Amino acid sequence: MEHHGVVPPEPGRLSAVVSTIIAASNHMFLVAEDEDALVGMCALVFSESTWSAAPVCELQDVVVAQDHRRAEVGRGLLRAAEEVARARGCSRLYLLAEYWNLDAHTFYRSLGLAEKSCLYFERDLRADPPGLA
Repeated sequence: MEHHGVVPPEPGRLSAVVSTIIAASNHMFLVAEDEDALVGMCALVFSESTWSAAPVCELQDVVVAQDHRRAEVGRGLLRAAEEVARARGCSRLYLLAEYWNLDAHTFYRSLGLAEKSCLYFERDLRADPPGLA
């Protein structure tokens, strides 16, 4: 996570968040295993979109272990995510990728995901509020 400029959460906090996600009806994990080892995962977040006037599915945290890339793990995760999203009546499946993650861009394009251009803005709400003008 550090190479993304993100400080990893404390294990206890992460465990609590994972438990919350597992219990939520609008959020789920898909995982890929090789024998007894976890080799990939992604999170699906379901919401209603005013833009689409329909349910949509956001993919978050698409991760595949380095030694399992180019072994159909990521392709399988995204295929399964699309199946789940379609089954839940979603009109769109979308995700964000860091601008510098060119391998991910190539991978998503190879799966037929359309590249959209936009700017992503965020505010870290854990920091002292700067005040809104």
